[in-house]
Amino acid sequence: MADCEGLTLYPLGAMGWIPSSGLETTCFAFIRGDELDIIDAGTGFARLMDLRETVFKSAWPHLRSARIFLTHYHLDHIAGLFWIRGILGSLPVTIYGPGPDICGRPAIETLHGVFRKPYSPHVLKEFGPNIAIEDLNLSGLILEGSPGPLRVSVRLNRKHSDPSVALRFGDYFAFVTDTPPEDDVVDFVRGVEVVLHESWFDSSPAYVDENDALGDHREGPHTGSFGAGLIALRAGVSRLYLMHHNPERSIADAEADALKVSAELGIDCRAARDMVGIEMGECRGRPALG
Repeated sequence: MADCEGLTLYPLGAMGWIPSSGLETTCFAFIRGDELDIIDAGTGFARLMDLRETVFKSAWPHLRSARIFLTHYHLDHIAGLFWIRGILGSLPVTIYGPGPDICGRPAIETLHGVFRKPYSPHVLKEFGPNIAIEDLNLSGLILEGSPGPLRVSVRLNRKHSDPSVALRFGDYFAFVTDTPPEDDVVDFVRGVEVVLHESWFDSSPAYVDENDALGDHREGPHTGSFGAGLIALRAGVSRLYLMHHNPERSIADAEADALKVSAELGIDCRAARDMVGIEMGECRGRPALG
């Protein structure tokens, strides 16, 4: 990773709700320069123990800090925070959680409502010596570091069961989960190399043509496979990874969904799998790690 100007994103947990089919719940990670960046902290957070001994082994001793970006506070996306000290040790960590303009209260207040006695022996900030909790707001933020600043843009997912956000990391990738398909996501993801979008069910039976309404590919607060595919197509993004898979379906089902989307829409659509790297920028084309 360090010898190319790009990044490799590792799905540590590509499943939603319940770990199954050999996949953990939502957590993705990449190293850029001397910073470890993590998106959500589901049960996949535990897979960092494997990565630090394999793919990340040479970079791990040189990490300056870690940042964790939470899309929302459902337990399948934050359970791994309980293991933060055991996995990240004394590494300085900043947790960015949806703040007042998204959830109506500061992130530290929300997280300390979960990580407190009698559910936890300590409040979250006491799990390690260098843990900070910051609000993730709709204005986004700039990540400093090598090879240069990287903007994180934030979008509110308005129609999930509780507030959640989509995240965009520069022009590398956009991460959209726990939401039904929405038209304005198209503009949010336009110009990125890769879209990672939740896909909770096979919506191919509802697919008519490329002019389908996105609402035709919605099931409650979640998105169907062709809803994600149409968002990528309309945004001009040729690489789509389906994620946040439904644990009531197998990973083979998700891969079959991706094949249908690829065939009908003419984009490169795949099902994200734990520990199989997704390469972007100048890293593209190197053998996948994981």
